[in-house]
Amino acid sequence: MANGVWHSGLKRVLELDKEDLGLPAGSEINVPDLITALLQPVSDRERALLVCVESSQGKQCKAELNGVKSPYMYVRKHRGRDGVLRLRAVHLPTVHEMTVEESDRHKAMKDFIARTAQAAGLEAHVERTTKVRSSRPDVTIIGTSGLSLGCEAQYYNASPGTVLRRSKAHAEAGLISNWITHDDTFHLVDRANWMLTNQVTWREISNAADLPLVGGYRVLADWKCTASAERPCPTGRSKTGCGMRHLQWDTPRRLDSEGTGWIGYKGDRLGVTVGRTLIGAATGSVVPLFVPSRKDLRSGMYMWVPAKDRDEWAGHRSVQTTPADPATETDEEIRFSGRDADPTCQFGEETWHPSAPLQRRGIASVELSITVEAAPSVSPLQRAGLGAQGGATLRPEVRLVQQRRVVDWSDSSRFLNVPQPCRYCRKPASLLDDSGLPCHKVCEEAR
Repeated sequence: MANGVWHSGLKRVLELDKEDLGLPAGSEINVPDLITALLQPVSDRERALLVCVESSQGKQCKAELNGVKSPYMYVRKHRGRDGVLRLRAVHLPTVHEMTVEESDRHKAMKDFIARTAQAAGLEAHVERTTKVRSSRPDVTIIGTSGLSLGCEAQYYNASPGTVLRRSKAHAEAGLISNWITHDDTFHLVDRANWMLTNQVTWREISNAADLPLVGGYRVLADWKCTASAERPCPTGRSKTGCGMRHLQWDTPRRLDSEGTGWIGYKGDRLGVTVGRTLIGAATGSVVPLFVPSRKDLRSGMYMWVPAKDRDEWAGHRSVQTTPADPATETDEEIRFSGRDADPTCQFGEETWHPSAPLQRRGIASVELSITVEAAPSVSPLQRAGLGAQGGATLRPEVRLVQQRRVVDWSDSSRFLNVPQPCRYCRKPASLLDDSGLPCHKVCEEAR
């Protein structure tokens, strides 16, 4: 970052640490208006307007010699380690020129998104500018009940700033941002809602009725922790189980291989696809969720999840769709130190310290599982709505059924792979009772 930048329109260096930007006394230029113009998005101005001071002197600056190859800059607000907000100039990355393969795949994905939405009876627009003119998503899906998506097909590694800026523009236009890619190392992952597909060609996308979704979507595993549970106890008591109930965000494919040990995910887990998830997001059955990092609330994990799973999680944890921005609670006034602008390029120097590091997101510090009190045992009669509620008296015929207490011993979730001592006679048993403890059928029915 630099505290000075060459303005090609004014033909002079703007000194960003000075309140008057270093303009001569008596200048007719309105400084507040000039600062506003400097901070506008690059898409709204000429890219070559702001130039590195060293490059403007006819030299090659460090950015040009270190792979960026761009002498052009933009101005941003930067909060230093002292918490003070200042104006700083930053080099623009080299404009990415899409390869033929990327271009064909990009066009095919835009067409796929649009035709998938239209086939479901939803309105879709390709490359249409939003009403507030803040963004132009690749595809806009007009959903139900005010749910609309701004979808971006991304096949090159856009900069973190690009992802955040465009996602913010979508939000300002009332759209839920969604990025679709085939590479989970791209900067877009966990900087906005995202969907990951397999590596596919443009022809495969064009011919596909739908595409498998392999990342960006999770479901809530919900199980009672017993010795026979197929999932290990998060608290470390895998041999005996802790008897508590665990909730964990996991990939649908992991749950596909489980037959017992959790309370049962009721959704359709066998066909998680891009198309079905897009339609779900536009109609409300699939919702965005952001789980913040415990170390830094500005980072975390973005997920698409079933609405009913989000509601279950919300009963135990607060939910949000975007990071909490601590900057809204700090001083937003730009400060000027009065220092002269440094005419040398400082690109890549270790003196640069970003205010909000944007590294590849991980999940190590994100709380994806929680432990809660085990749900009380519910009898078949209560599940059928026949149990006494609030002291209400059961009908005589219901009491007779309750006394007979029919137990379904053929339920596969009751079988133990390794026999354990019966809770009554202590001899090896291969079944579980309603409370999840080993027992014999005869012992349980003889109670």
